[in-house]
Amino acid sequence: MFTHLQQATLSGPSLLLAGDSAPGRRKRVLFLTHRVPFPPDRGDRIRAYHMLKYLSQRFDVSLACASDEPVTEGQMHILEGLADRVAIQPISPRWGKIRGLLSLATGGAITPAYFYRKPLSRTIRNWHAVQPFDAVLTYCTGMINYARDVIRSSPAGHKPRHVIDLVDVDSAKWNEYARHARAPMKWLYATEAKRIAAIESGQRDHFDSIAVVSDAEAETYRREVGEHEGLTVLRHAVDTNYFKPLPDAGSWTLVFVGVLNYKPNVEGISWFVKNVMPLLRHHLPNVKLQIVGRAPTPAVLALNDEPNVEVVGPVPDVRKYLRSASAAIAPLRIARGVQTKVLEAMASGRVAVCSPGAAEGIHAEAGKHLLIATEPQHWVDVLSQVLQDGHLRTAIATAARAQVEAIYPWEKCLAPLAELLTGEKKTREERIAA
Repeated sequence: MFTHLQQATLSGPSLLLAGDSAPGRRKRVLFLTHRVPFPPDRGDRIRAYHMLKYLSQRFDVSLACASDEPVTEGQMHILEGLADRVAIQPISPRWGKIRGLLSLATGGAITPAYFYRKPLSRTIRNWHAVQPFDAVLTYCTGMINYARDVIRSSPAGHKPRHVIDLVDVDSAKWNEYARHARAPMKWLYATEAKRIAAIESGQRDHFDSIAVVSDAEAETYRREVGEHEGLTVLRHAVDTNYFKPLPDAGSWTLVFVGVLNYKPNVEGISWFVKNVMPLLRHHLPNVKLQIVGRAPTPAVLALNDEPNVEVVGPVPDVRKYLRSASAAIAPLRIARGVQTKVLEAMASGRVAVCSPGAAEGIHAEAGKHLLIATEPQHWVDVLSQVLQDGHLRTAIATAARAQVEAIYPWEKCLAPLAELLTGEKKTREERIAA
């Protein structure tokens, strides 16, 4: 059943309760996402898409998402194949921002208000009234208000388990924004950090489990939010079948891959082009940087005017650009969680050269699986060595791919998710069999 709030008129529930208590019934899970989880072309969509695939093999899944972009029939077709019921709520970014600021003015957080709309809430509450969910999986704090509506409307004696996947500790990201901003944005970011932290802590909500993407992010949670007995590391991963080892390019090309309207990406690549590329060009005149990703801002597009820099923009397949590059860079000054761009480079047999923040959270040894650079001249020294030393590239590429295969396949990283949603612990033998 597909309910597309952008195109269809909502009608009352039509599902039956027949067989609801039958032995062996698959448990029902509501998956709440703040973006449509297909295509998997950015970090949050990639994780949500692989979660949806994992859930569809084990549960009856109802998918409810917000979308601030048009949704195609092709996207809908894929989602219908993975979920029993789908509802997509179109949202206007402009109206979302207004709603967010109104929420801020009345003591709430911006992010959940940005994504919340009553029609989607009514739809999922109707679903829940007819066939109650056994568990709710909330993807990021932006969808928390929908989860609250479902849990408040739960039939007597049937309150679903609630798992929230924070992915990253967003309150820490907002605090970092505040540290780098001036008034009045400094106050806005700091206030949002405080209010998001209150959600992340579970002060208002009962979370059976709180998931984050890495051990480093779990430590950030404990340091900046507090302790929670349900805190769990549900590692981010990479599709090792899609991103296969590529032959050494032997080129003078660097590549940056990322969503190009995301503030940390925009600031990071702008800093690199302005501060590192002039020094690198002086040392290696033929060096080239390609910037690949969707939704480039005017600030990113302006980088195309810099010597030896090409803003490629959105592409259907980033592997083409990884293939032609000798190294992938991640010069993020503000970085949370696990950087998908770094894992994809490692899986593809490309040397990933990262800022310390971009490398944090990845199970990798600096100098063996990836390289770290700090100040501009350090970036120049590291990249010069990488571009001129084929043996170094091969050694790091081989070790990086092996590390990814050992630690970062999706099935392995998502293995704990079923237990989080059911509360049923498996024996060691059952885990091995699964």
